[in-house]
Amino acid sequence: MPADEPTFEPHLARLVGLRLCHDLGGVAGTVGNALEMMDTAGDEAAALALEAATVLRKRLLLWRALLGGQGEATLGTLLGLVEGQLAGGRATADAKGLDPAHQVPEPMVPVLLTALVLGGEALPRGGAVRLAGDPGREMFVLPDGPRAAWPVPLLQVVAGRRLAAEPTGRDVLPLWLASVAAAAGVQLGLAMPAGMAAGPLMLTLPG
Repeated sequence: MPADEPTFEPHLARLVGLRLCHDLGGVAGTVGNALEMMDTAGDEAAALALEAATVLRKRLLLWRALLGGQGEATLGTLLGLVEGQLAGGRATADAKGLDPAHQVPEPMVPVLLTALVLGGEALPRGGAVRLAGDPGREMFVLPDGPRAAWPVPLLQVVAGRRLAAEPTGRDVLPLWLASVAAAAGVQLGLAMPAGMAAGPLMLTLPG
């Protein structure tokens, strides 16, 4: 196999599949249940089905982009993809001071999106995921909210250590971030100021 050809990692693919099934399964079940209630609940069931179908579509679009199917996109488009998707809808994402029309290269799209979703997972009580930095050189992702704390698997992955326990579908995003960052030549780092459990995640772009 040529040195520059990516290798297939079946274990990582399995974990991504498990996470994908988890994220989509519950919403799909809600759509099905609402449709089954149409005869008795009428308009209420129809409204529930429509709402769940909208959530399902947005989640599918996000996962498509996380898996690298988006192509290049503007920063504003990426922020739109995570709208309502972070911390179960309890967190928002913002990029104050950055140009929403900035074009994000295709390899960087899943890196940035995965980092934003992980920022949401660092906010158990909601808050905001702040995106800052120089889009051409180094970006920073900072979860800002009550009890903000990066998931332990992310700390381990960024430090270059193996996960302490056998990873599950829930742990896959840090592993996926490391994989897509390596493919894009992006270096990951974490700044952890004293007294903070969630300092900025740094994405340093190549050259």
